[in-house]
Amino acid sequence: MHRKPFCILQKGSPTALESAPMHLHILGICGTFMGGLAALAHEAGHKVTGCDAGVYPPMSEQLGALGIGLIEGFGADQMALAPDVFVIGNVVSRARLPDGAPKFPLMEAILDAGQPYTSGPSGSPSICCRAAMCWRSPARTARPAPRRCWPGFWSMQGSGPAF
Repeated sequence: MHRKPFCILQKGSPTALESAPMHLHILGICGTFMGGLAALAHEAGHKVTGCDAGVYPPMSEQLGALGIGLIEGFGADQMALAPDVFVIGNVVSRARLPDGAPKFPLMEAILDAGQPYTSGPSGSPSICCRAAMCWRSPARTARPAPRRCWPGFWSMQGSGPAF
């Protein structure tokens, strides 16, 4: 039986990630978004580890310099790390190889064991912004959408937005 995804945001109460440092294991950590999220979580005081296929510079060097442990591949043996929550990147799916084996055995192990998990976008407000949510506006044109953040985030950081 599968558990519901780990709920980080709860109305009217501090989030689990705000209340105490946690161990996060990020699947797909070497992507731009997930690597940045890992760095922000590390800076916020959380223990961060992660895995990806094809780990290579520059992201591997940046994360390594922060002391974030990287594992090559998505093997189910990573369950032994016993993180508080798994953060699942968009690269991960429940796809199967031609022989029927899971393409991402770790994801299947997480679901089979009923371990808590969240997606990067769902968990990022709690992980990186603490009291404010950052997001990207939907793109209506071919150019990248601007980043939008609550004004409170900037005042908490002691600075203003500079896009």
